[in-house]
Amino acid sequence: MQSRVPRSGQKELVFISTTPGLEGVLAMEARALGEVTPLPGGVEVRGAVGLHRRANLHLRTASRVLLRVATVPADSLRAFDAALRSVDLSPYRGRLGAVLAGVDAVRSRVTRRDLETVARKVLGLEPTSPLPLGEGRGEGAASPGLFPPTPTVVSLRAEGTTFTVSVDTSGELLYRRGYRQEVSRAPLRETLAAGVLQLAGYTGTEPLVDPMCGSGTFLIEGVWLSMRHAPGLGRTFAFESFPSHDAQAWESERAQAREAERPCAPIFGSDLNAGSLGTARRNARRAGVGDKLTLERRDVATLVPPVPGPGLVVANPPYGKRVGEAADLLGLYRMLGDVLRSRFRGWRAAVLVPEETLARALDFPSPSVHIVDNGGIRLELLVQQL
Repeated sequence: MQSRVPRSGQKELVFISTTPGLEGVLAMEARALGEVTPLPGGVEVRGAVGLHRRANLHLRTASRVLLRVATVPADSLRAFDAALRSVDLSPYRGRLGAVLAGVDAVRSRVTRRDLETVARKVLGLEPTSPLPLGEGRGEGAASPGLFPPTPTVVSLRAEGTTFTVSVDTSGELLYRRGYRQEVSRAPLRETLAAGVLQLAGYTGTEPLVDPMCGSGTFLIEGVWLSMRHAPGLGRTFAFESFPSHDAQAWESERAQAREAERPCAPIFGSDLNAGSLGTARRNARRAGVGDKLTLERRDVATLVPPVPGPGLVVANPPYGKRVGEAADLLGLYRMLGDVLRSRFRGWRAAVLVPEETLARALDFPSPSVHIVDNGGIRLELLVQQL
C-alpha cells in the first residue's frame, strides 16, 4: 500500500495509546471519533480524514496518537525492502527531517535489527529520536503548552508478514496539557486524573470534591470535563509541522471545540498544606479555570459536603512510596473512610490506594475496583456508593 495524503472521502487509521488500566475509558471516548478496535496498550480507530487532529484535541485519556501511514505485506527481508520503497513519507517529513524510534517484531521472520537497518536506509531515517515515543520532557516547559518543533518520529511494527509504518502526530505526550507547571506530593498525570474521574462515573453534571487536592489536577480535569473543554486546546502538536497539515481545517476544529463549551458544575478542593493550595491555584489560573473552582485550606477531619449532593468525592491520599511509610498512613485512611461514610451519604467516593491494608482501612462495604498505573506504581481505584 503506497502512502499518500488522503483525499476527500478516504479514511484515516490511527493507534492511540493510554496508561495501563484506562484502555476501556479510552475506547469509550474514541467511539465518538470513529470505528474502534481494542488492542494491547490502547485502541485502533478508523475515521474520517483529520482523525489524528481530532484525537489529539479531544481525547482526555490518550497518551499518544500514531497515524498509520502504510501497511505492506512481505515474507522476507528482501520483500520488505522492495515493499518499503513504495512508502512515501514526504507528506509528514517536516523541515527537521525524520527519525526512526520504535521498531517491534512479533512472530516475524525478519529480526528487529534487520528491520531497523532496512527502514533507515530505504526511508532515509536517522537511527534515534530526541524524544522517544515513551517519554516526555518532564515538568516545567518554558512556554506552557507550546513545544518546540522536532523531527518527525516514525515507528515500524512487524507482525507475521505484515509491516506497518506509523508517524507520531502528538509530539510531547498528551498528558502535557500545558497548565501543570508545578506539582506537589504524589502527583498524578493529567490523563490518569481524567481517566479516574470517568471510571468513577463522573460526567460533569454533579458536584465534585477533592479533599486532598495537592496540585489540583483532579479539580482542573473535572472542570474541563464538566465544561466539555477539549484538553488539547492549549498546546501544540507534532502534526502541525507536517507539510500535509491542513491548517484551515485545524483552526475550524479548534473553533468548534471552543463553541461547544458550557458552564461547569460546582467544584471544590481543599488541602491542609498551604503550599499545595498555592500550587493548585496557580495551575488553575494557567488552565483558565481559576474562577471556576473553590479552594480552601481544610483538614480532612473537618470535611463536610460544600453543597447538597449527590456528587463525587475523589481523593489521591499519600501512599507511602513517595511521601511517607504506608504503616503511618492507616489512621489517615481510617479517618477519610469514616468521614465519607458518615457525612457524604448519597454521594459516591473514588479513592486511589496502593495496597490492600490501606484499602481495608477505608472500610468501604462493597466498592468496585479498577486497577490503574501511576508512574509505575500499581494502584487500586475504589469506587463506592455512600
